[in-house]
Amino acid sequence: MANEAELLKFAGKWKLEKSENFDEYLRKMDVMLPMRAAAKVMTPTCEIAVEGNNFVIKMNVPVITLHVQKFKINDSFEDMLPNGNKQLTQVSWEDGKIVLREVDKSDPPHVVTREVNENGTEMIMTCIKGDIVCKRHYRKM
Repeated sequence: MANEAELLKFAGKWKLEKSENFDEYLRKMDVMLPMRAAAKVMTPTCEIAVEGNNFVIKMNVPVITLHVQKFKINDSFEDMLPNGNKQLTQVSWEDGKIVLREVDKSDPPHVVTREVNENGTEMIMTCIKGDIVCKRHYRKM
């Protein structure tokens, strides 16, 4: 299990700087073309609050909060996928990363990890669906 200092590295506001394979990932997640087109031009901020093992992650764009996740490390919660479907997600701490792994086994399974670099200035969110790997790079604000 992570210590408090490791978890607190995630706390704060993060601004998306670049994405790799984002459209391919959304396509693999069955997100319709109009939503994919809108998502590609958005530059969201990710706001993370940490209290003990409890996390609240908000994905925001200037006019709206797009997605809110509330979870506890080593627990499960109901999450909303990019395609609008809900799934049961198990959260774990693995090698310094927050790992969200779907419990409702779709084929292929969906996994999202978040990790922060050593100096705490960059967070990488890796989204995996089958053979598609998307990386979203965030800079601490």
